[in-house]
Amino acid sequence: MNPKPENIACDSNDTQARLLNAAESLFIDAGYAGMSARAIAQTAGVNIAAMGYHFGSKHGLLEAVLIRRVAPINDARLRRLARVCERGPDAIGAILHAFLWPVFYTENEAPARRLMGRVMTEPADVVEPLLDLVFSDVIEQFVAAVAACFPNEDKGLIAQKFSFVVGALSFTLLRPSSPLFGSVTTTDVSFKRLLKFSVDGFQITPTNRSIEKDIL
Repeated sequence: MNPKPENIACDSNDTQARLLNAAESLFIDAGYAGMSARAIAQTAGVNIAAMGYHFGSKHGLLEAVLIRRVAPINDARLRRLARVCERGPDAIGAILHAFLWPVFYTENEAPARRLMGRVMTEPADVVEPLLDLVFSDVIEQFVAAVAACFPNEDKGLIAQKFSFVVGALSFTLLRPSSPLFGSVTTTDVSFKRLLKFSVDGFQITPTNRSIEKDIL
């Protein structure tokens, strides 16, 4: 007896979900190099050809893994940003809150946090196209919102400061505790500290001369 079309669709969806889950787990634990097609197939319990059939390649599968986890977070970010109506120095806290909060508190955020932390440690040739695909539009909107709060500040400096926020966020996600940087804190404490650190950074505008003076 031939399977019914709806059963075929269910089997296909189940195979895709198993491949996504397997790839995500392997990527978080072992990085892109450890996420081999054979390891993915074995972990997912499917034929090795299934990855190519559903996702085209290992890179295509990683792209799907990222989109699955990051898209809900980015949607939450943009919804929160849209509710920040005012633009000015006093709004910077609300804008950064909109960017950071969904990473810590969106439903099922734990896998996304580990995934995003791992992504930032991978070779640029692997992850830069993915980061551009998944984050570029969101980052551009947030940088523009921050720049509107500080109209007299150099736009390049605003963008670089925002990259510092992303870097601090990534390190917080990847290394919640270490001998060098202290013990692990609760999610609430980590979020509040990171938000204050980020807000303070945008409210300080160092000049090249003051930087040189401080260093010397």
